[in-house]
Amino acid sequence: MNKNIFREFLTSEIENKKTLLVSNSISDEDKTAIQLQIDGLNSIVDKIDALEDEEAINELVEELKQTVNEMGERLTALNEKINLKNKETKDETEMNKNYLETKNAVRDFAAAIRNSKTADEMKANWGEYLSTNGITIESGSEEGYLPTAVKGLISDAWDKNAGWLKDLNYTGAKRFYVRHNISNQDAETSRAKGWKKGGTKAAQEIELSAKLLEGQFIYKIAEIDYKTKFDNDEDLIAYVIGETTSQILYEIKRAILVGDGRQSNDPYKIDSIEAIAKDTADAYTNVSTVTANGFLIDDMRIMVDSINNPDEKPIYVFMSKDDLRVLSRVQSSATATPVYMSTEDVCGQLGCDRIITTDLLGSDYRAVCMIPNEYYMVGAPNLLTPILYTWHEGYKNLDVYRNETVAGGGVNGLKSTAVLLAE
Repeated sequence: MNKNIFREFLTSEIENKKTLLVSNSISDEDKTAIQLQIDGLNSIVDKIDALEDEEAINELVEELKQTVNEMGERLTALNEKINLKNKETKDETEMNKNYLETKNAVRDFAAAIRNSKTADEMKANWGEYLSTNGITIESGSEEGYLPTAVKGLISDAWDKNAGWLKDLNYTGAKRFYVRHNISNQDAETSRAKGWKKGGTKAAQEIELSAKLLEGQFIYKIAEIDYKTKFDNDEDLIAYVIGETTSQILYEIKRAILVGDGRQSNDPYKIDSIEAIAKDTADAYTNVSTVTANGFLIDDMRIMVDSINNPDEKPIYVFMSKDDLRVLSRVQSSATATPVYMSTEDVCGQLGCDRIITTDLLGSDYRAVCMIPNEYYMVGAPNLLTPILYTWHEGYKNLDVYRNETVAGGGVNGLKSTAVLLAE
């Protein structure tokens, strides 16, 4: 046998065995046996390198064939052992994942909430339950391993209460800088210019509008009296998630449309969310007022037409039910029986894509108009990465549950919103 061929064969066997040493699927005892085999093979390679006579090499090869074959048999047996171990581990992992689908997982999740006074405690306590049930995760990712039933409750709460919030632009960022040049592009100081030999060049004047969108903790606390009974833990969690989530989303809607209504120095003010409704126009919002003794539909149409929408993105208009009824009513003559257009027909008349009725506008605003895709949100990816935890106020006989999220937002597109003020 050629010396180099046999040497390459042994070297390949050594490398194969070395890869086994880093495996987590074999015991320390097996690793020790593998290392002894590697040492033996290295010794054989050294012997081959020391031989130059071809006949002597062939004799050595014959002597070592049985040894190498035995090593190969042991390696085959070890690989079978590793494959069995990997299969058992995979089966165990699948079994552990099934824990999240059980009622026990919901019960443990509820217990983790009850025994936590802070968000960090909640993550740690839930992480212990996961670990006890064979689910190993990285610290900080506990929220990604919720019981299946709880995920369903969160999804249901979002679907039921989010409404038009789903259509906003979620940046996925913790903070976002909005920067636009708001100079009049038709002004001479803004226009691009031609140049002639010997002439000078004038710089463009830029008027920059910049604002920082940054998230803020927005929370809802629900107090559950000890006398309030729930049939099971899932019902309790469903109530807490549903109640706290609906109020958080309602407040975010209020803040976006008209602001949260609190004074600037109020400790509870939500100031991370820019309100569209305002009394004075700016670079992002057009403001007009209802015409006295005029037709409301004309004022509404003018408001919608004032939106800057070169990409023809969907436009939403928010108004009261009373005003929608006024816009829908059609009467061909003073004595004719009135009929009402559908909401879709009114959208066509206004030039918008969707009309949403709301009581949030109050008496100061008749309508708010926006391009949802141009309202940028920062913080939690979809506003519903809930952080649930609780504490006990024994002297009040209460369990207190808190749900909080991180959210902020503001208008990104220039003139992508509009407001119609009341008279």
